[in-house]
Parts: sequence; C-alpha cells; structure tokens
Amino acid sequence: MRSIDIRFAVLCAMSCIAFAVDAQIAPLPECLHTTGFVSRLRMHWRVRPLGHDEARWGVVWNVADSSCYDGAEMILRDARYTDAFGRESACLRIFSIRDGLLASEDAYEFSPAASMRDGGGSLRLSLDRGASEAVLSAGFGEPEISVPVAIVTKGRVGCYSLSPCDTLRHELCVDSLPEPIFTSYSIDSLRKHLSLSRDVNEGEWVYYDRDTDPVRLSVGGDYRFATISDGRGGYDIVYISGAVENAEAWPPMRVKGRLLPTGFIGQFDLVWYDAYGEPMGGDCSALITDGMLLEIRFPLYGGNVRYRRDRVQ
Repeated sequence: MRSIDIRFAVLCAMSCIAFAVDAQIAPLPECLHTTGFVSRLRMHWRVRPLGHDEARWGVVWNVADSSCYDGAEMILRDARYTDAFGRESACLRIFSIRDGLLASEDAYEFSPAASMRDGGGSLRLSLDRGASEAVLSAGFGEPEISVPVAIVTKGRVGCYSLSPCDTLRHELCVDSLPEPIFTSYSIDSLRKHLSLSRDVNEGEWVYYDRDTDPVRLSVGGDYRFATISDGRGGYDIVYISGAVENAEAWPPMRVKGRLLPTGFIGQFDLVWYDAYGEPMGGDCSALITDGMLLEIRFPLYGGNVRYRRDRVQ
C-alpha cells in the first residue's frame, strides 16, 4: 500500500511541474502570404509530430519584415511528461518580435483532449468580417485555448515547424478589401471648389429618405458626402461625416464610391463601398434629378436611398 502511495505522489509531482518556455525567436517561414486590407481570414495549421521528443510548430502574422511580426507556437512536451491521467502536456506560446527582439510573450499550459502524436494538433487564426480582433486558438480538435489577437492590414502570414512532422492540414483563406482611396482635397478646399462650381452634378449631399428592406439593406450611417468631377465624365463620391457602423475606417476625404457615366443625362452606374470598404456589387446605379436629389439604387438588395443637396457651399 505504501509503494502505491509513493508512486501516486510521484505522478502528482510530475503533473505539477511548471515547464519553462525557451524565449527563442521562431524563424520566419520561407513562404509568406500577403493579406492586404484583410476583412476575413481563416488559417489552419494542423500537424502530427513524429517521434517522442519535444515538438514545436507555429504560425506567424502581421509580418512586416524579419524584425517585426507576431506569432504563436505549439509546444508538445517530451512523451515522458504526462499528467496523472496519462495525458500529454502542451503549451501555447504567443509572442511578438519588434526590432528583432522578443518584445512580449505569454504561455498557456494545457493537456490536449487526445494524443497529438496520434491525431495531430491544430493552430487556427480567424478574423470575421467586421470584427475588431482576430482569434488565435489551439487544441487537438475543437479549440481548447482561444486568445484574442490583433491583425494589421498589409501584413503577411505563414506557418512553420521546428520538428519532424506530418502535415495534416494547411489552409489559408483571405478576403481582402480594395485599398482605401483618398481625394487630394481638404474639407476647406473641397467646399471652396464646390462654391465656384457650375457643374450641377457636383455638390455636397445629406441624407433625405429611403425605401429599403431592413433585413436586406442597412444604411451604415447618416452620411454627408460630396460629388466631385473626375474629369472623365464621372464623379468621385467623397465621404465627409456621419458614419456609424465601422466609423473608425472612414476618415473625412475617403472615397465612398464613384458615379460612372452612362451616356444618359443625370444617370450613372454606381460603385459604392459599404461600411467595411467592400464593393456592393453589380447593378447599382444613381440618378441626379434637377441637381437637387441624388438617388442611390441597390436593386439586388431591394432598396433605394435618397440624398438632398446641402447648400453649405
């Protein structure tokens, strides 16, 4: 009976050991993928370590260069290190590299739900449309640890392994937005231009009314914008103020859309960027009536929105 107690005590002691995480800088993968102005991201790196030694594999994101990036690394302990129930010991290490040095690091110890050496272990990085943060998760199957992380635009992502392994899944899906476009005008120079303009299609516009199905189409704010000739028969729609949804992405003077000439007076094909900067798709159009009302039409979404000319200029 005493020998059983001793063996149990040894097992408990082993399960309570705090494993030190080496503060090493993970190498950048040779193959990196540019995300651009990312709106959605799904990255899944699943491997099955070979052998019984400690195994390490990871993902990197926000890669500007070899001296500036963020990353997460899965560390599967030597097969000898198990808890009192025989489960493997693992650690999720999240780190940031700045100026070539380890700037921050967090470690999360856990025991996988099943053997990663038998079935593999996953690292996932996901960003949903409109989300302010991405989620980094790790585990055998369903995420066992999930941590919010920041994703910057125009970064690069990749994955790596520091140990022999079988790759079970390597998936990367990225939806990127068009790069934001800004006019060369300031708000003062824009209004001065409008005050001198003789073009009835140029002007500053404010919300008037709408005919929309709220399930299919929502207005992202009480928009105020200007229409400015592009010199080719069309007009840039320049955002001024009023955004509510994703407002931080809309500083004044960003191009909200474009009016493209059709050959018919006052009628235009429309390019319109939604609150998250995504084009609304085809069949959008616009109509300027008597230089006083600007109607924006979204037939595929079952709605129209009208703006009236504002005489501030």
